[in-house]
Amino acid sequence: MPETNSPDLAPRTTITRILRHARRRIDPHDIPGAAALLGPHSGPGLTQDAVAQLLGVSTKWYRNLELGKPRTFSKTLLERVRRILALTEDEWEAVWQLTYGRPAPDAVEEAVPTRRQRPVRQTPPPAVKRFIESQPWPAYLRDRHWEVSLFNRAAGRDFPWMLYGTNVAVWVLTYPEARTQLIRWEEDWAIPMIAELRLEAERRGNDLGLQAVIRTVQNDPAARRLWDSPDLPAVSHPSAAQPRALYLPRQGTREFLVSVLTMRVEDMPSYRLTVILPARDTPSAPVSTRAATLRATEAKHSS
Repeated sequence: MPETNSPDLAPRTTITRILRHARRRIDPHDIPGAAALLGPHSGPGLTQDAVAQLLGVSTKWYRNLELGKPRTFSKTLLERVRRILALTEDEWEAVWQLTYGRPAPDAVEEAVPTRRQRPVRQTPPPAVKRFIESQPWPAYLRDRHWEVSLFNRAAGRDFPWMLYGTNVAVWVLTYPEARTQLIRWEEDWAIPMIAELRLEAERRGNDLGLQAVIRTVQNDPAARRLWDSPDLPAVSHPSAAQPRALYLPRQGTREFLVSVLTMRVEDMPSYRLTVILPARDTPSAPVSTRAATLRATEAKHSS
């Protein structure tokens, strides 16, 4: 007969129960690009194989986690599980506690700069806050370390990772979720950001917070390969007129062309304000029928 009093049994069964329940309730249509990666899917629920693909790990790795088998699971990968499976605060606290034996951290800190390394967070002027919140398209404000300070409802809806306090550069360059959502990830998204990071590294080589972000990026093999490339573009920002394509939540395999508009904020010189808007407007449609998200413009993207 199996041992029912094993000290490891309760933690293992609790982790298994939490992750299986979360996996079965998740709607893959809420995950940008999941339909393109996994193929057509009807109804809620994800298989272990599907979760592993979305996480960018082997099925064996995810299965071991779900079965509560003892091994070393990194904080970064656990955070990815949290986002993909949309774990509640209680579920996340339990999974972390049972995996690490201590309370979960209060905030996600993927770029791992210490408090001493981070600049003092500047409060956006009321006008900047109103501008961001009033935008019908995703808009956010980030500091010189690519940490998001403020984002609007459309950004949280179309880019769910922002809800978890994830660093912009770290998400774009190292997360499998980004490579799923951002079409032509390497050419149109990663290379321009790598070029910008390298330029900033040359300009501000003594910035400890920036160094921490760069180390995190360089730890990813694909991002490191791009970082070491001798053929990076000289201009770090692609023109706002140059459209890029992505997937959006609950839009299946439909591709959307967007323009990424980045602006300086006069009263916040080290910050950048970004608005992600459709590459093609629809002026003939009445304002009331034009969706207040990127879904207003479906892209006819050709690679």
